[in-house]
Amino acid sequence: MRQDKLKAIELRKQGNSYNQINKKLAIPKSTLSYWLRDFKISQKSKEKISARAHKLSIDGLIKRNKNQTILAKERSLNIRAVAKEEGLKMLKDSLFLTGLALYWAEGYKKGAYGSKWKSIDFANSDPEMIKVIMKFFRKFLGIDDSKIKVQLMAHKNIDIEKAIIFWSKITKLPKNQFFKTSVAVSKASKNKRDPKSLIYGTVHIRINDVKLFFRIIGWLDCLKEKI
Repeated sequence: MRQDKLKAIELRKQGNSYNQINKKLAIPKSTLSYWLRDFKISQKSKEKISARAHKLSIDGLIKRNKNQTILAKERSLNIRAVAKEEGLKMLKDSLFLTGLALYWAEGYKKGAYGSKWKSIDFANSDPEMIKVIMKFFRKFLGIDDSKIKVQLMAHKNIDIEKAIIFWSKITKLPKNQFFKTSVAVSKASKNKRDPKSLIYGTVHIRINDVKLFFRIIGWLDCLKEKI
């Protein structure tokens, strides 16, 4: 029997995969498959090959995830850089400046600084402020209304249906784009909050779009630098 075939058989006995034997002996996998087609390996060797294949699969998945994370970070930085330059041309627009300042104060930004959730979210209970931010989103993000969702944060004293109708008129969004969450008053604010102070609750205006989120972050970069 050929020496290389004997070596291949011995390596197979030791629990080596065809890929490993190929690397060690430079024998094509098609040849190895032919040589070893009738060769039975022990259960221990099967488990060794299976464990190694599983590890390689996990390692490959981790590597792909790392690469995707790196690519996602590069994309976000590019979007921010382009938006920063874009913002310079719009800072003289009163709605742009006002909306951007409002988002800086009341909008979600943690996604740009480590948090995994990267989505536009603006929360407030002031109807006039909500009107302004809706105008800002519609004009400068150019987003279709169907992609804007509203979450109602309502305390027990609030009439949910009445609140949704109220905010639907304020946002000019249909009621089917609302999803509500009823929350109890926290211990910290118990007996301190006037139950009539938030008769319509607080709304979160949400747009689940990573690119648009980083676009706003880029505009904020521009505003901060100008200030």
